Amino acid sequence: MNSNRINILLSNDALLERFTEILIDEINADDESYEKKGRQLLEFALENKDADDFFIAICGWSIDSLLEKTGV
Repeated sequence: MNSNRINILLSNDALLERFTEILIDEINADDESYEKKGRQLLEFALENKDADDFFIAICGWSIDSLLEKTGV
């Protein structure tokens, strides 16, 4: 991870918007199954005490809220 490049993005709204567009496009274009993606994300959540920060940043919902929406 290149912190200098991240800091460049953080200081430029247009680049931040472009980064987010690319991230969403790449998520949608990824050919891994939803099952595999879900497994990797949930394993990450189990291993990382700050996983809620990631989920809230990426979709606006905590892992517990997403689990409730899933019916678990």
